[in-house]
Amino acid sequence: MSDFQPISKYSKKTLEGISFLTASLLGTLSHFVYEWSDDNFFVGLFFPVNESTWEHLKLVFLPILIVSVSEFFIGRIQREDFPCIKLRSALLGMLVIVVLFYTYTGVLGTVIDWLNIVIYFIGMSAAYLYSYRKLNLEKLLHCNPRLSLLLTFTLLILFMLFTVYPPSLGLFRAP
Repeated sequence: MSDFQPISKYSKKTLEGISFLTASLLGTLSHFVYEWSDDNFFVGLFFPVNESTWEHLKLVFLPILIVSVSEFFIGRIQREDFPCIKLRSALLGMLVIVVLFYTYTGVLGTVIDWLNIVIYFIGMSAAYLYSYRKLNLEKLLHCNPRLSLLLTFTLLILFMLFTVYPPSLGLFRAP
């Protein structure tokens, strides 16, 4: 990490904006990858295989993970708490989606596709706004970067595991 040169606040804003657009586009395209792969099992471990909320959270998690790795190296970000910020960012985006989806479907009693798309972008916006704000703080977050990386890897494994063996809970069933 000693070769990295810090980037300016303006560049961070630009980088987070580009990262938001890239992750959102990747997430949107990811919705169709399993079908495009002719229902390939391996592809299904990383991309949604059905319309359950859990599977759709892959549209947030995986693109943020991929873009964050790129952002770390391309953006030359030297923050020790970077893994913590990005994990919290992804978790926030997923939480926003779950809360908004179950709130509106609970109130209306039906699923509205265009509203799901809006909620997806609200979740991604929340994730990247959080990330941008935390990356611009002088003070580091109180967290353990190694634990954040372990939790990120664990969540990735859970996405794969629960795709193959989904628990009998509403989150894992198609609406």
